[in-house]
Amino acid sequence: MSDWRNSRDYRIWRVKVIRRDKRCRICGEIRDRQAHHINHATYFPQLRFEVENGVTLCKRCHIQFHSNYKRSSRQKCDLSDWKNFIELSKYMIDIGRQYGKA
Repeated sequence: MSDWRNSRDYRIWRVKVIRRDKRCRICGEIRDRQAHHINHATYFPQLRFEVENGVTLCKRCHIQFHSNYKRSSRQKCDLSDWKNFIELSKYMIDIGRQYGKA
């Protein structure tokens, strides 16, 4: 794990992102909240601690993004990937509602 993930700045960034959003931006869950970098922090170090580059996700949606959408937490992701994920998530939620699963 990189040194920046253990830094005080990172911990402050996480708290600020979660306090701003209060709940998962995909499903609205309030438990197991995590801060996700919209533009990957490793590839965009200048945005690493910018609150605007963060979004709150629940653990389940965060795993969905990295394992099903981006295939890996090590894979570079950016704003366009995030927008595509939001659209896909909204679609899946709507489909679930149509079939009584949401």
